[in-house]
Amino acid sequence: MKVENCIVRVERRSAGECVDLSFVFMREFFSSILQLWLVCAVPACLLVWCLSSLTTDMLLPSVLIFLVFSSIFSSLLTVCLGPQVFAIPISLREAFRGWFRRFPAWLAAVVVAWLFQCLAGFCLVLPAVLVTAFVGHLPELLFLEKTSLRNLKARLTWLSGHGGYRRNLGSVMELLGYWASLSSGIFVILDLLSGTLLNRPVFLGRIFADGASRGDFLVQLLLDDPLFLTGLQLAVWIPYPLIRVAWFFCYLDQRIRSECWDLQVMLRSEAHRLEKSS
Repeated sequence: MKVENCIVRVERRSAGECVDLSFVFMREFFSSILQLWLVCAVPACLLVWCLSSLTTDMLLPSVLIFLVFSSIFSSLLTVCLGPQVFAIPISLREAFRGWFRRFPAWLAAVVVAWLFQCLAGFCLVLPAVLVTAFVGHLPELLFLEKTSLRNLKARLTWLSGHGGYRRNLGSVMELLGYWASLSSGIFVILDLLSGTLLNRPVFLGRIFADGASRGDFLVQLLLDDPLFLTGLQLAVWIPYPLIRVAWFFCYLDQRIRSECWDLQVMLRSEAHRLEKSS
């Protein structure tokens, strides 16, 4: 992949600008992203619905289901759309083949990353973000740069150097804020639509109408209710492609800043102009 063939402007961007660019990118490649989303999001939601209908205490398993399927989606999205940013068309079938070819390395790296994230976030969610800021670009390194497992830590350290980790941490926090806001709004919309069209509210219509203790009822919803857990899973999945594409552009921003891609493209353009004029 040649940086001069990049179909987006090679320049340094903030996390908010990466989100803006992800809207444009999703519009251009909506069909491919939708197919990948259906492959991962639909089985995840169906699995949460089926398991929560059969057993109890499903909050943690539903989180694990999302982690597994979102990791698969993230990798497939990187394999499928990453090369297209550099003007290399790739089909969904080729994307799946590329993912399967590096599946052992991907599985080993993801399991280790999950382990450190779980250890860091055992008591609180925020410490896990500290690990995510370091390991968040694993799919890009594995599938686009073809980095081996032996060199993966060194490559992550390189991207985190020279202020890269601080930028990544700020981007992660900002994107999580966007994601939480979008998911909350979508969950409320799903709740209202379900209550209006199906006469089965997901959350608000039930918690305010229930005569029992709201605290106990909320715990019951979080742990045991199939409709609530599936609605929550869907609300988290709907904006996830936007956030993940924005995170991909944060990776490009890291490459631009750490490896001076913007200067490289400018110098090559200037050399090409001088060669034509002479």
